[in-house]
Amino acid sequence: MTRIRSWVKLALLLLVMGFALDAVLVVCCRGFRLEIAGHVIRSATIEFPVVGFLIAIGLLLLVQGKWKETCVLLASLGVVAVLGEAMLHVIDHPWSKPVLKTWLEPVELLGFRLPINFEGRGIVDEYIKTNSQGLRDVEHAWTKEEGTVRILGLGDSFMFGWGVKLEETFLKQLESRLSQQIGRPVETINAGVPGYGLNHYYVYLKNIGIKYQPDIVVLAYFTDDLPYSLLETLKPYEEDFPERLQYKGGGLHRSRLYNFLTSAAAIIRVRNHATQVDFIRIMEVRRAAWGRYDHPLIMDEGGKAAEKIALLEEYLRRFKAITAEHHASLVMLFIPDISHLYHPEYQHINRVLRQLTAKHEIPFVDMTPIFESSADLSTYYLHPKDAHTNANGHQAMASALTTLICEAALSVAPCRTAGRIDAAGTLRRLPEGAAN
Repeated sequence: MTRIRSWVKLALLLLVMGFALDAVLVVCCRGFRLEIAGHVIRSATIEFPVVGFLIAIGLLLLVQGKWKETCVLLASLGVVAVLGEAMLHVIDHPWSKPVLKTWLEPVELLGFRLPINFEGRGIVDEYIKTNSQGLRDVEHAWTKEEGTVRILGLGDSFMFGWGVKLEETFLKQLESRLSQQIGRPVETINAGVPGYGLNHYYVYLKNIGIKYQPDIVVLAYFTDDLPYSLLETLKPYEEDFPERLQYKGGGLHRSRLYNFLTSAAAIIRVRNHATQVDFIRIMEVRRAAWGRYDHPLIMDEGGKAAEKIALLEEYLRRFKAITAEHHASLVMLFIPDISHLYHPEYQHINRVLRQLTAKHEIPFVDMTPIFESSADLSTYYLHPKDAHTNANGHQAMASALTTLICEAALSVAPCRTAGRIDAAGTLRRLPEGAAN
């Protein structure tokens, strides 16, 4: 019996040490990934090693007959939990806000949208607050103030600002940059929603967005935004979001400490994501996955692409008609996928958009050559943590849009400096005083 107890103690001691080492590697080294005899062993989350460590050390104390120490450990954890809960109520840390299982809810007309009047942690580690219209933005009246240039942004998770603060998004940076250029107030409205595509942009602009009376509409087009058809309304995505806006942890979401720990664990998990998902970490794997898509016009398909190009052109025609009818200007920004940089064979959609926007006289800028100006993917993207653009990437897009708007003379007042964007989408700054 004594021999068995000794072996159990040794096993539990090894477990304690193993879980502790795992936790340190997850926090300090982004986890680990081992391949042994064709099997992959990965660890990139903090929950498992922490819970395992606490259980193992508790069992070790019990096996050693240290009941008093076990009670002290449990009591200490309880006291720390109570103090942590109280402190978070005082501090009101953003991580202590409830966390949703999904950030999207099914609705009529648009299929799905962001939750209304919600505040908490976002998809990566950004802080999110939505307004009464379900937009990641401050409140905006339907009627704009006199003398203000209003810009409406349509887009997906890049427009939304996946992984960055609201003030770091390119639309908010455009707001301040353009205001400095024209010497007048500029107001931007961020209607970006993760998962939206061209059909969502069209339905939103036609039925909701145009009511904001925008002077300029920015259409931010990502690689996969082209749908299979053009619909006037979209049915609620009931099957995709069956849980709707349920909180993680059920009733536990009322605990600030639970929310804080859940958010911290999620942030570590997202940060370490690249060690687990090759689609994020390895560009060759990501490009291969994109190659299986048959609708975004990524690669030149010859005559087979005619129907898709015609559908894309019809969308652009309708966007142009809606904005023109309401005396607004339409501009277009193309955002490339990170894996398509430096690979012209995956940039057919860029060329198609350049031709169609020129045909329909829509000011257009392609961010591809701008993002390709750096050989380091992390310059403009959240790589390797995520494939979305970082704060620097948003800054570059804001700069490109400011130059595009000034070049096309779309603002109600002239810009103080001029610029040019060549056919490849590259910004060309002109000397001050040059013709605009």
